[in-house]
Amino acid sequence: MERIKTRTGEFFVDEHSILHVIMFNNVLVDHEDALDNFLVIKNITKNQPCVKFFDFTNNPSFDKKAKRFLENKEVQKMTKARAILTSNSVQKVSLNFFVRFNTSNIPTKFFTDRYEALEWVTQFI
Repeated sequence: MERIKTRTGEFFVDEHSILHVIMFNNVLVDHEDALDNFLVIKNITKNQPCVKFFDFTNNPSFDKKAKRFLENKEVQKMTKARAILTSNSVQKVSLNFFVRFNTSNIPTKFFTDRYEALEWVTQFI
């Protein structure tokens, strides 16, 4: 299993074809980091849409330009579904509430349990 590290995180595809994105501790992702990470994802997934598991337990943050980039259609079309792991139960509940009203067609759910997150996202493979 090939693992690729960037300045902000580590990326790999597991034996179930789930892309794992593990963000480093307290990192601030800027536009250049977001672009770099997107190119890594395109490479590691052979430019095919996939299901994604994001580990955000290390509290990454994203600047405005990075957020805008990650919301564009080209980036979004690379995602079939995404499970996002967070370490904060209150944050998980509030973000899941917000996601219900988001206009994105990408199934997205926040979790505090890694195994539940992976089990949920597996249904979209």
